Amino acid sequence: MKERDLISKELAAAREYETKQSALVAEDERPVYHFTPRIGWLNDPNGLSYYDGQYHLFYQYHPYSSYWGPMHWGHAVSEDMIQWTYLPAALAPDSPYDHCGCFSGTALPMDDGSHLLMYTGCTDDFEDPTGRGRWLQSQNVAIKTADDSEYHKYSANPVITFEDLPEGADPYEFRDPYLWRMSDGTYRTLVALGMSDETAGTRLIMYRSDDGLHWSCGKTLFEDSRRIGVMWECPNFFPLGEQYILIASPMDMQAEEEEAVGTIRFPKGNNVCYITGQFDEDTEEFIPTKRYEPVDCGLDFYAPQVMETPDHRRVMIGWMQDPHTANLHEQDIRIFGQMTVPRKLEVKDGRLYQWPVREFDRLRKDEVHHQQIKAEDETIRIPDIMGRSVDLLVNITQMDACRQLSIRFAEDQTHAVELRYEPERSVMTIDRSRSGQQKEMTGERTVTILQHGESMALRILIDQWSAEIFVNGGEKVMSLTYYTDLSAQGISFSAKGKAVFDITQYTISLE
Repeated sequence: MKERDLISKELAAAREYETKQSALVAEDERPVYHFTPRIGWLNDPNGLSYYDGQYHLFYQYHPYSSYWGPMHWGHAVSEDMIQWTYLPAALAPDSPYDHCGCFSGTALPMDDGSHLLMYTGCTDDFEDPTGRGRWLQSQNVAIKTADDSEYHKYSANPVITFEDLPEGADPYEFRDPYLWRMSDGTYRTLVALGMSDETAGTRLIMYRSDDGLHWSCGKTLFEDSRRIGVMWECPNFFPLGEQYILIASPMDMQAEEEEAVGTIRFPKGNNVCYITGQFDEDTEEFIPTKRYEPVDCGLDFYAPQVMETPDHRRVMIGWMQDPHTANLHEQDIRIFGQMTVPRKLEVKDGRLYQWPVREFDRLRKDEVHHQQIKAEDETIRIPDIMGRSVDLLVNITQMDACRQLSIRFAEDQTHAVELRYEPERSVMTIDRSRSGQQKEMTGERTVTILQHGESMALRILIDQWSAEIFVNGGEKVMSLTYYTDLSAQGISFSAKGKAVFDITQYTISLE
């Protein structure tokens, strides 16, 4: 056996475990089309990239239980970003600098045909001066060469350490590198950094490299002087149209109210925001052009990652989960955690729009279409509109005399997830308070929708225990999970007042 083919005993053990245990997971334990871990626990998407003719998705992974634990990197590949094939786990916490966990990071193909992974390693070999028992964090790389099957950790790891941090930095809050290439071919990585002075906020520090291995500190790309949360995790930074987009996941935010009565821009807790702006490659300065906005307005969305496809689309996948409620599930399940469907990103009128990638449409089967369904102070159920793995398109018109519209799914006599819209206020609410959860979880969220006259277009992707709702072509997106038994197959439409529904449903299947 060649030396390059050797793997650590920790990685070998994880692979043996996932192979044996994943064979025991029944088909009905997984969603139909949302990505889930091979076995055990999944959180952040990592290393999302196109390499060697395939899309690669790595993910934060604890194979040994359905709860968060020492982080590995799971691995899967796909031809279309929709149907994924599991590969053996790529990384395990097996080195002095990462033995407490291989945290989030990104990946890029290199000019010599190699695949470069960059991730945060955690170690407890240093005492946390705050006494909170935190892990010292550093940035590390692993490389798969064109003629190899393994990702090998660089012998000179860590490549960025606490010694490379600016004065006042907190080396225990230093993580989630986001890689990209500049137009001259050099590498940049953006790393989230907390400051020891808690009033200083988060800095996003940009580092520079000629080869992806040797890094020098550049400058602060962005500083959260407004104290949006306590730490901006999982930054993304990329051009989109004529602008650059900064996406990050602030932890432990205070709730922020929207101008409209009864709605909020950001709920209390962990969120994901974006900021548009201009980036000058020569000066390496980012100039924001608008205030920060939510990326997803639902109940379960965090730590997304964005990649560029070979045809130059920017595509985002997120963890469909609220981190605060991630460990509230039942203990006897074999797998936990799922990703959103891949979403193409666009900027329109200064706003970020999201829409399922076109490859997803190939899964559509058994089209059912009903036009001009009139509802007046009633609830309507259509016999062939139902199911728990569907793509549901609903266009609603003639709402001028309507006080409230409602669509319920995963519905039976006692359970339902409800989507409500109030045309006069232009606000939408997602409500899962009757969807079967047993523990204390956020039940609903209400957001303001841009005014679109007398019509509303919805696309609702329903998949067993989750949904992604795209409003008016992707101007707002609302993602959520729920726990209703699969026997709840109903879908219904209600109006308080008058409205007209055009409804198209497709069954979604990977077969």
